[in-house]
Amino acid sequence: MPMQPKTRLVNVLLTNIPMAICMSFVASWIGLSRAGIPQEAFMPALMRSVSINIPLSYVISFFVGMLVPAPKWGMSFAGRFGVTPRDGIKFGLLMSAVINTVYVIANSVILTYVNAVVLGGAPMAAYLPALLGGFVPCWLVGFAIAFFWAPRAEKIARNVCNDSAPRM
Repeated sequence: MPMQPKTRLVNVLLTNIPMAICMSFVASWIGLSRAGIPQEAFMPALMRSVSINIPLSYVISFFVGMLVPAPKWGMSFAGRFGVTPRDGIKFGLLMSAVINTVYVIANSVILTYVNAVVLGGAPMAAYLPALLGGFVPCWLVGFAIAFFWAPRAEKIARNVCNDSAPRM
C-alpha cells in the first residue's frame, strides 16, 4: 500500500528483523548440517555463522526493501488473478509470495556465496548446489514471516509515523 517515505523506511527496518534472524538460522543450519561438522563443534559453528549472517542479511534485506519495488510487483501479480486488497488472505498470499521470492533470492545468492565460498573455502563448483539446497527451506520460512509479520510491521510503522493506510 502507498506510504510516506519515512513510513516505508520504518516498515522495512521492522520487517527485516525477523526475516534476517530466521533465514540466517535456517540457512546456517542447512549449510553446516551438510558440511559434516562433528556434533560437538556444530553449535559453536552455528552461533558463529548466525552472528555473521544476521547483520549481513539485515543489510541485504534493507537495500532490497528500499530499492526493489517488490510490493508493487506483488500487487501487480495479485491483480493478474483479479485479486485486490479487499480479497484479504488471497491477496496477502499472492503478494507475500512475490515479495518473499525477491528477498530470498537476494539473500540466498549473496549469503550462500559468502558462507560457502568466502568463509567455507568451497570451490565455485559447490556454489550452485549449496544455493539450490537451501533455497526452498529459506523460501518457506521467509514466506511465513512475510505473510504473518509484514502486515503487523506495516501497521506499527504507520502508527509510529502517523501515516494512515489508504481506504480500499
